Amino acid sequence: MTGRIRRPTRITALTLVALLASGGCTSDSGKDDPPPVKTKADAEHSARALIDQLAGQYGLRIDDKTARKEFRDCFGKNHEHPGDGRFDLTYSVRSRLPGEQHGKALHAIRKKLEAEGYKVSSYREDPSDALMDAKGGRDNLFVSVESYMPATDLLFSVNTPCFLPPT
Repeated sequence: MTGRIRRPTRITALTLVALLASGGCTSDSGKDDPPPVKTKADAEHSARALIDQLAGQYGLRIDDKTARKEFRDCFGKNHEHPGDGRFDLTYSVRSRLPGEQHGKALHAIRKKLEAEGYKVSSYREDPSDALMDAKGGRDNLFVSVESYMPATDLLFSVNTPCFLPPT
């Protein structure tokens, strides 16, 4: 053996996908489990749907012109790159809201997230300097809502975990 890392063959990858589809690998907490399977379009739809739902909690309208999305390759803990197309997504968009209402909006959004099983890790309702970070939901999304300077907007951001595209 030469110490080289062996790349999985096409047959190995197809076998893995078949195994996942048949439920052969159903552990939900193993660190070596493959990432969930999702298309980039589905990941983007999930991120945007969450933002729309949260903005709706306070009757906010999203400014589509401010939407930004960035797909990136996923890397392992030691910067390993499996080369199988796995990706994550950062999606952000803003909504107009006077700064003095940011805290009240975050309060309503927090209640919604907690009701859906998200765990809030950071929270501040300061007028014009509001911030909330939370993680959870069906897709284990990380969501952040914060005052955007100048304090006339709220910035909604969603980061996805690593997803494996369907073959």
